[in-house]
Amino acid sequence: MKDEYFNPKETPITFILVLANIITFVVLEFMGDTTDAIFMLLNGAMNPHMVLQNGEWYRLFTSNFMHFGIEHLMNNMLLLFLLGQIFERAVGPVRYLGIYLGSGLSGSFLSFFYMCLMRKEDIVAGASGAIFGIVGGMIIVIVVNKGRYNGISIKRMLFMAVLTLYFGFTSAGTDNVGHIGGFVSGMIFTFFSYGITTLIKAAHVDFKGEKTYTLSRNEDEEGQK
Repeated sequence: MKDEYFNPKETPITFILVLANIITFVVLEFMGDTTDAIFMLLNGAMNPHMVLQNGEWYRLFTSNFMHFGIEHLMNNMLLLFLLGQIFERAVGPVRYLGIYLGSGLSGSFLSFFYMCLMRKEDIVAGASGAIFGIVGGMIIVIVVNKGRYNGISIKRMLFMAVLTLYFGFTSAGTDNVGHIGGFVSGMIFTFFSYGITTLIKAAHVDFKGEKTYTLSRNEDEEGQK
């Protein structure tokens, strides 16, 4: 397990992301109280009024690295640390970073859009949207690898996704719209950046593996008689 999960050289992006989230949390804790919604709002959490009226669109990004309290941080970082490394090995560091950030931004934007429609003024923060993007991306990885990858089956991954979404819907104060946005966008980003090329490569290998039979000149002449 040490070689698989505690080697930053193999999965550098996961370690960097976890570290960035922890450092952000520690800095904010020194500045104030991360369980205080107003404090979080003043320091970069996402809120539709601040984004629309003040033009502070950066909040769609910064909110992905902020967490409401140590429990919120630890729950997200544990899942990111364990699942993120598997996903990074599967798709590579560059694609992984793009999918992670893209899913986080997509989740934030969908949450922002939903709150604007519903006239809600929630204060949102957390890496959950990006992490749900990894969950959705892992489902694509497993599907294109014929139902299993690194010992993880499609049923196990779907169970994890459904269970996590269920806990989100039954818990107060959870940004479920952001979770769903991250999940769906993670699937889409992974399919187009990893799934298509993987399927093409697999089809090419199968095609090359097909045996062809060519008639020799003598056999061809005999066949024409």
